[in-house]
Amino acid sequence: MFKKIASILLAAIMVGSTAVVAASAAEADNAVAAADDSAVAAADDSAVAAADDSAVAAGDDSTVGAGNKIYFEVNPDLWKNFKTVTLYLYPHGGDALITWGSKKGNMKDEGGNKWSFDFDAKDIEIESGKQYGMIFTGDWGVQTCDIIWDSSVMGDTAYCTGDQVENNVDSNKKSYYVKWKNADASKYAPPVCITSIGNIIGEALWSGTTYYDMLVNFIKSDGSDGLSNALKYNGKNAQQTLDDIAKQWGLSQDDIEKAIKEAGKEGQVDWKKSNSSASESSGSGSGGSSSSGGSSSSSSGSSSSSSSSKTSGTGSVTSGEGDTLIFLFGGIMLAAAGVVFLARKRRED
Repeated sequence: MFKKIASILLAAIMVGSTAVVAASAAEADNAVAAADDSAVAAADDSAVAAADDSAVAAGDDSTVGAGNKIYFEVNPDLWKNFKTVTLYLYPHGGDALITWGSKKGNMKDEGGNKWSFDFDAKDIEIESGKQYGMIFTGDWGVQTCDIIWDSSVMGDTAYCTGDQVENNVDSNKKSYYVKWKNADASKYAPPVCITSIGNIIGEALWSGTTYYDMLVNFIKSDGSDGLSNALKYNGKNAQQTLDDIAKQWGLSQDDIEKAIKEAGKEGQVDWKKSNSSASESSGSGSGGSSSSGGSSSSSSGSSSSSSSSKTSGTGSVTSGEGDTLIFLFGGIMLAAAGVVFLARKRRED
């Protein structure tokens, strides 16, 4: 009788062992398959990424940096009844290279609502690394706001977004907001400026310029771009005007007080620190580009978290197969222990 029981148990052990081996082999195959799938996925992702990068690079190379031309794309729903698109051009801080109304600013109709301006054909030399301001117009009537440009943006295309902003020189007029299609909008965009009545427009700072510098110049100037002119038309006093500008730019009460002194207007500007609604301490005072960069970083961080979650999920599947093998192997060991126990008991009997 014992021999039969032992034979059955031994057979069970052999079957169990075979199952363990088969399960182990299956797990190994699954691991290899998973590795292969990962490799294929990685290869596919790399191929797609490479293709995307190539496409982007090719697109950029075919426009930006090509030749010595820039382009302007007209939206026919916005600009109507004009004959020629024209360009007004000036170096930052310098005199205009193309004066307002000059035929030298006429652009060439390329068809398809696209116009070009050839610097070589117009005999205009552009200095590398120097920033310029541009305004696009329709027959020197309808116009865009100013936009920052330099030689690295050569070949790019400007276009109207459809929005309008206050004309920085004449508050009774509106200008179409303009952007470049490919250039970095944090550097090459409508420049931040204070309009003739003290409002703020634009989004990019001129190189080497700070908000504090612009506040000093605004207080100092007695012309159409200065505080004294703004107070004639904006319905606010100096206290309100300067406080509003400071709050938008993250400047403090101390900054305003210092700017008035630096502008040489101490005692001439009716502003008091004790009545100021501006912050008591300075913010960044350097513009919105750093804040935008922070948002991008946060977005990138979210992507990383998502990727980590997917990796953890894959690991949990593998650990489940391992637990099954452990229980199966434990059962076989228990059966083997039973055989040994029965054999020892038979000898004692």
